Amino acid sequence: MSLEMLMIFPAVLLIILLVVHVGLWWHARNVAMSAAQLGVESARVRGASGETGAAQARDFLSRAGGSISGTKVTGNKGATTVRITVTGSVATMIPGLDLTINQHADAPVERLTEAR
Repeated sequence: MSLEMLMIFPAVLLIILLVVHVGLWWHARNVAMSAAQLGVESARVRGASGETGAAQARDFLSRAGGSISGTKVTGNKGATTVRITVTGSVATMIPGLDLTINQHADAPVERLTEAR
């Protein structure tokens, strides 16, 4: 019985750690996507810039906790579209394991049109 436990217990611990790290990665990915979407919504309005959206995304990330470290937020507003990109690393419990996330959101820029 103890020999069986000696063989099974490390595998069970590995599976538990794997599930925890997938959960951490998934949560950080969702936080980054929410920040990018919030940044796009604030940057796509008339008169706003891509940096306005990037600042909103950075503010959201600072309030969302420390699930993402080393974040980099970039904003790009063209004539017809705006794009906010959020990149960073997920905090893990295993030294040397680096889980990187890269999320972006795109939307058309609001513009005035004539009524038909």
